[in-house]
Amino acid sequence: MKVVRRVTLFGVLPLVLVLAAGYGWYQWSDTGKGWRYEDKLASYCDGLIPYAESAVFTDLNTEVGLSRDLKHEAGDESFDSCAVADMRVTVGLVADDSANSVGFNMLDMLHTDSSDYLPVALGGGWQGYTDMRNTAVVLPCQNTSASLVVSIATDESHEDVAEARAMGELAAATARKAAEHWSCEGTFGGRIPKVSLPAEHTFPDSAAGTCEGVPSRALPFEWVMETTGSSSAPLERCALSDTMDSEVPSYYLDASFGPFAQRLRTTSDDLDGMNGNAGIEDDMAWGTASCPGTAVRALFSIEATQNAAPTKSTLLSSLRPFAERSAARHRCTDVELPA
Repeated sequence: MKVVRRVTLFGVLPLVLVLAAGYGWYQWSDTGKGWRYEDKLASYCDGLIPYAESAVFTDLNTEVGLSRDLKHEAGDESFDSCAVADMRVTVGLVADDSANSVGFNMLDMLHTDSSDYLPVALGGGWQGYTDMRNTAVVLPCQNTSASLVVSIATDESHEDVAEARAMGELAAATARKAAEHWSCEGTFGGRIPKVSLPAEHTFPDSAAGTCEGVPSRALPFEWVMETTGSSSAPLERCALSDTMDSEVPSYYLDASFGPFAQRLRTTSDDLDGMNGNAGIEDDMAWGTASCPGTAVRALFSIEATQNAAPTKSTLLSSLRPFAERSAARHRCTDVELPA
């Protein structure tokens, strides 16, 4: 019996050592770290998060980098909201007839924290934007009346052009995987080009982007802040100030397309939202336009800040040239504005 036990011991011991070495290699080697990361991604966030583009932010850390995986059900619709490092990545389909109703839905996730920077187009053949803090890609589905949206929200620690581009790459790669998951047939873009910081304050006469045509002799603004207009940007913004004494703009002009227009509309006039094709209130005005490839009307708005003393004339005279130019860039027609 002693001989048998010795043989068994000498046979098992090498196996234990091999298993221990293998476990250590799996736990602590770079290759093992990558395998563990890939294993978790297979089921994390419905398998929608791409390996390479997410690893830029997580450093392959599965515990801290992939720490929250939520799936939300909203009526017939569902969407995923997951953590990638310290960012929130939200992915889902938005039907063309969806509106920001009382219930919680994907459109609520598109209301992100404000950034100090204006939105700029991602480029690369994608419909998308970044404001250095929030980034999104919109993929209109050609086989159904809906759009696939990937939205990434973070904080000011990511307000950097290199990180903004990396977030754009993550959003685009996630959209590719999500399109297959939700059977959304759309047109993909390519690599995201270098992202440029939006321009600082400029003189009204120099406006040549999203603010072009707004300042005039009738509207003598002191400074404007704008970005380059782009037909692929789901968000465009122009900031205007009628005083040199403040860094805070007096007015914001916004153009919103697809799901980013839908998030601002509600299903009832009793709720807070820009309903109807055009309207005006004390400190804001809005209009809409019909755009190709979607039943969702684009939304153009102007809103006064606390630094302004808005008049109906100022609101309407500023909104019209902004809306008409933005609509033309996006090949939208049937522009309706308040009288």
